Amino acid sequence: MPSPSDNHLSACLRAQRGFTLIELMIVVTLLGVFAAIAVPSFTELINKSRTQSLNNELISLLQYTRSTAVEQRTFLKACKETNNGRDSWSVKRKCDDSNEDPLRKLDIPETLKVTASIDAISFRYNGTGTTAQLVTCKSDDFANGFTIDVNSSGNIRTWPRGQKGTSTNMTECK
Repeated sequence: MPSPSDNHLSACLRAQRGFTLIELMIVVTLLGVFAAIAVPSFTELINKSRTQSLNNELISLLQYTRSTAVEQRTFLKACKETNNGRDSWSVKRKCDDSNEDPLRKLDIPETLKVTASIDAISFRYNGTGTTAQLVTCKSDDFANGFTIDVNSSGNIRTWPRGQKGTSTNMTECK
């Protein structure tokens, strides 16, 4: 008849069973395959998200410029600036006045670029503005870029991803 300690020993041995080396290798291989599939898709998702975010921030800056010009009954500009190779957009009364502190500033990430038809987009006290077109994209990934149009009445419109107009697709980041 087995002793109680033998039953305890066999119960402990069953409880200590784990994974075999082969099972572990299969799991690690499957994780590697899933990661290889997921990482490129995730990278593309991050790049699209960054471009969308920059586009939204630029629209916000332009809307702020327009609403502040109306609120303060003054003339304001959204100015493109380059310092030490880094681009930014800032809200000022005069773009060429380096002593003036900007009311708001948007730094453009190095991996993205903003191309504009003009370097200073003006808004007047009555909300009207200068006509301009801005394109935000990552390097030459124009299919995922955005186009922002500012018309003379001060309206700001963004086109869907990859489009430059009603039925015009973007062909470059300009």
